[in-house]
Amino acid sequence: MIRQVRIELRRSNAPAVAVLLLAVGALGTASMYSFWQGQWLRLGYVHASDVFFLMPLALAGGAVLGRRDRRTRAEELMNSTGRPRWQRALPAMAALGVAVAAAHLLVLAASAAVVASGGAHLGVRGLAGPLIDVLVLVGAAWVGVAVGRLWSSPLLPPLLAAAGLVAQEGTAMLGGTGSRLMNASLMISWPPDTPWETLSDRLLLSRLVLGAGLVLAGLLLAAGRSWLTRAGAAASLAGGVAGLLLIGVPGPAGIWQLDAEARRYVCADGTPQVCVTAVNAHLLPEVTTEARRGLHALAKLPNAPTRAVELRLDTIGSNDSEQWHRPKPTPGTVQFHLEVDPDTGRAADVAERIAMGGGTRWSGCGRSGDDIAPAIVAAWLLDTDTVRLWDSWTGYRYADEQQEEIRAGVRQLRALPEPEQLRRVTALRDAAARCEPDLMPALTGRAAP
Repeated sequence: MIRQVRIELRRSNAPAVAVLLLAVGALGTASMYSFWQGQWLRLGYVHASDVFFLMPLALAGGAVLGRRDRRTRAEELMNSTGRPRWQRALPAMAALGVAVAAAHLLVLAASAAVVASGGAHLGVRGLAGPLIDVLVLVGAAWVGVAVGRLWSSPLLPPLLAAAGLVAQEGTAMLGGTGSRLMNASLMISWPPDTPWETLSDRLLLSRLVLGAGLVLAGLLLAAGRSWLTRAGAAASLAGGVAGLLLIGVPGPAGIWQLDAEARRYVCADGTPQVCVTAVNAHLLPEVTTEARRGLHALAKLPNAPTRAVELRLDTIGSNDSEQWHRPKPTPGTVQFHLEVDPDTGRAADVAERIAMGGGTRWSGCGRSGDDIAPAIVAAWLLDTDTVRLWDSWTGYRYADEQQEEIRAGVRQLRALPEPEQLRRVTALRDAAARCEPDLMPALTGRAAP
């Protein structure tokens, strides 16, 4: 059997299919590098979405192999050997399955090596999606083989590939937002909003059922031509598609769940204590230096926090910036939102984030409409003329629009006697902690007594 599979690996189109899947998978993954850079679970999202394109290609590759057997009359020749039909079909199908699986897993291995090279978090949970998707791709290839043996037209492979794409996207579009028909598309429409979100159990189960249905349908079609066997294959295929549509839940709540291992805190040695989530533990050394600089700046104020932790959500994200401002810190702790600049791969502006508003930017009050006054306080605490906070939407563009006002405010604050400077900065911090919407009066001394 192994010898026959090796022969098929050389004489069939399995190597060509593997190269095609490898190229498309690598291109899709590389094109999203800035999104998953250093993030194992986000890589899982990209890898899973690639299957939207890879599944139709595997289906077409299988059809090419099936056409070969019908076109060359190899099937008729093997029928004369007296061996069971499944034994004659299995070597070629196994060779194609090995090639498809190897291509998909090779892209995963290369991407994982890139993540690991930076010391980033690699969890076992992140392997579940790619391994299940291997089953989907192998099953699609085997169904393609069966269809190719039934119809040897040269138009079949491209038609199958196009049909695979249209069936996914067309069905999802017909269903509309919130419909389970959206589950027909293997493209994940909602990206994860936090780095510690992983593909949900329901989503993985739905894809597992689809993969099992495709594999069983391909095997049954290869095993015999009786109406009973073909009925079983049709039932398997229908069951797989039904599982994909009915088990999964559309929308972010059905796609994502929190990964407890990736979300747990990892803390640096020494004091003051600085902690980040495990998924960002590779950034801890540089974050610790900057976070302690921010804590040292806050120590100028009375009752300053002595611990800094990365802000994390208790639920999956909803792509709403407001949600990041709702979690409340524990007493004596300041939270900071850790964002990584994809151009540098470094944590952006940690000390500045901690110093904003005297440590109150992420204090559970919701997003304040005043960004100027907290920035003036941060610059005063850090002994700088201004601060700039990078964000993933605008980079530094939004912060740069405010620089003139921030610099002017810092100059005016420092022109006051030192005790008055400290009093006003403390007053702003306390006003922000009380969730007051307008903070500038506290800084200018015009706040109501």
